[in-house]
Amino acid sequence: MKQSVQRYSVKILSHEIIDKKVYYIINVYNMEGGEPKETRKRYSELESMHQKILDWINIFKIRIQNLNFPKKKLFFHTNQSEESIIKRRGELQQYFNQVFAYSELQCLDVIEDMLPKDIVCQKQFGQKVDRKWQEIQQLKESYLAKHGDSIFSLPQKKIGNSNKQQYIFKFEDHIIIDDCILYTIEVNDTITQKRWKFNQRYQDLRDYHRQLKNLRFDFPLPHLPEKKSLSPKEIIDLRERKSQLEFYLNKLFGFQIIVENDIMVFLIAKSQLDGNEIGCRSQGNNSQNTLDISSIQSKSQTTIEQIDDETRLNRKITC
Repeated sequence: MKQSVQRYSVKILSHEIIDKKVYYIINVYNMEGGEPKETRKRYSELESMHQKILDWINIFKIRIQNLNFPKKKLFFHTNQSEESIIKRRGELQQYFNQVFAYSELQCLDVIEDMLPKDIVCQKQFGQKVDRKWQEIQQLKESYLAKHGDSIFSLPQKKIGNSNKQQYIFKFEDHIIIDDCILYTIEVNDTITQKRWKFNQRYQDLRDYHRQLKNLRFDFPLPHLPEKKSLSPKEIIDLRERKSQLEFYLNKLFGFQIIVENDIMVFLIAKSQLDGNEIGCRSQGNNSQNTLDISSIQSKSQTTIEQIDDETRLNRKITC
């Protein structure tokens, strides 16, 4: 895929240090004029953003050249010297100019948040945004080619006055990994009758929720349960927590306009690629990306057993 005409220019000419942490000041300019949009981000936030960009590229099968995100220093911290920070600024500036050269990436909310105000206002005043259905169709074809007779589930428009909800979510197992809870979620597509399971962290659901809030629907979004930090002793029974998150997702997917939104289409598509189909069609076709829960659980328990009781009780786990 060829790069589109460069419409934006990115400059990172300064930074600030707060509590020994470097914040890069990123300015995005619309080359047609107007005020630039300024964003302050730490390297860790930009690294997380880069991963979401790679996910977006993978899900929608966008053909672009390799994005050269500056690698993390192995033996010392960048903020230990002014020279290293300035060098990192130049590397990040080059990276973002590469990213903004592709219009296909500007649909992703973490990138859209960096766009100058005049572009964001076009969306608020009702201008149609490319929904990337062509890329989604390519993803579907790629999935079918790999999974034979498997059904690929995508949101479908409702016929007539049907109130049938397409996706039903059920929270099942959970494990502890890297001090976070990883939930196993079962999805049932009531239209295609396809069922699959995938793994998701709370912070991923929170990211999706934040992206939806930025779209400013003309109705209030369902309430997302607040983030919780619990000790391993408190984490044993999460039935109430799972019930809250399950209620939230099912309530969210009750709004058809949300179901058909790019963000939720991304969630549904990614959950199928990363997850595992339930039923006879999935025999012999289990995704290699699906987490081996028993294996991770075993490793997690071993890690916990190696630390003393006091540390175990004081350690906080995000759910």
